[in-house]
Formats: sequence, C-alpha cells, structure tokens
Amino acid sequence: MVEMSFQKNSIVCDSSSLISLADTCFLPALADLRRYLGADFIISEAVKYECIDHPRKMKSHTLPAIRLQLALNDGIIKVAGSQNLRRRTEDLLWIANNIFFSHDQPVQIMHKGEGETLALALELGLTNVLIDERTSRVLIEGPDVMCHHLEEELHRSIRINNKYLDRFQQMTGGLSLFRSSELLILAYEHGYFKKFKGLEKEALEAALYGIKFAGCSISFEEIEEFTRSLKE
Repeated sequence: MVEMSFQKNSIVCDSSSLISLADTCFLPALADLRRYLGADFIISEAVKYECIDHPRKMKSHTLPAIRLQLALNDGIIKVAGSQNLRRRTEDLLWIANNIFFSHDQPVQIMHKGEGETLALALELGLTNVLIDERTSRVLIEGPDVMCHHLEEELHRSIRINNKYLDRFQQMTGGLSLFRSSELLILAYEHGYFKKFKGLEKEALEAALYGIKFAGCSISFEEIEEFTRSLKE
C-alpha cells in the first residue's frame, strides 16, 4: 500500500458507489468534480479488488471494471493505504460484526471492503466517505432502524450489544457519509449536466433512477422529492 497525503476535502470511496457510477456510465462526473473541488477520490486495496480486479475475471462484470481501471490509470481514482490500515480495519469489522446478536450468535453485517473504506478515511484523517451501502450510515445515524430491518429479514428477534455500538459510533462519528446520488446532485450543481443542453433536469432524474437500479440505496420517495424541488 502507498502512503500519501491528500487535501482535507478528498473523498474515500467504497466499491458499492463506484460500481453504481461505472454501471451507469457516470464515472466522468468524478473527473469533473476532481477539477472543481481540487479533491481526490481514494480507494483501498480491498475496494480495488472488489470493483476492478475480481470483476475483470467475470465476463458479466468486465465492462464496468474496465471503466474503473481506466479511471485509475488516468489518476481520477487513487489507491492508498497505511501501515496501520489492516489493524484498524480488523478492529472496525470486529466491533461492527458484534453489535447485533441473534440466539447468542453475532450477525455479520459488514464486509471487508466497507470496513477498510471507513478505516482508510480514519487513517488518512479524512471525513468524506462515498458509500452506497446503507450499513455504515444506519449504524451511525439510526441503529434501531438496522435492528428492525434485521428482525424483518431474519424473522427472529435481534439483541443490540450497546457497548460495541457505542464504540463503533465513537470511532466513526466524525465521518460524513454520502451516496453516489448525492455525488451526482453535487455534479449537477457544478454544471456537469450542462452537456445535456436543455435536458439537464430530466437527465439528472434519469441518472438518479439509473444508480438506484444499479444498487444505490436511494428511495423512490427521495428521488421524487428532489426532482420536485428542481421544478419549483
């Protein structure tokens, strides 16, 4: 892993958000935002494996992986790490995956890529994290919602280990998590959609629906509310 220094407004990205953007052909928005904001888009080695290296071996997922590899080649996305990243990732994963219990067994809710993304942001002293999966955001902002979701999904009662929940929230509470949907809205506000020449609002609405169907955890209600605000 390569240790680097980055601008404080740089963004650490999870594989979920990058795959959503690659699937919908909106990776060029990263290049534009990088110029506008003077910020870098950063991934860990685990995220690189999840969204580039491994998918390139699968015919059904090769094209988005190639798009991401080209973004990496062009310096739009950068891979970074630190000497302590593995230890911090293991700590985060252990804590997150021991928050919820069912029948005295821990419920695994966080995978390595997501944990390493959060750990990398903490290691680099950055606060902005781009992540489409809802686990981290809900753990930080609404753990009771996560508990209810798990009970519905697993059809059994779930117990919360408040000690580990408090530790997780203390470790990650300074992070600002957002989704690829918010990133595209930011790109819209900075003029990225002007190339659609008169169809900017319609194109943004289509983009939001596109990334939802590509895996971004944005609801239909959120899309409708935002698109209504554009028309007012």
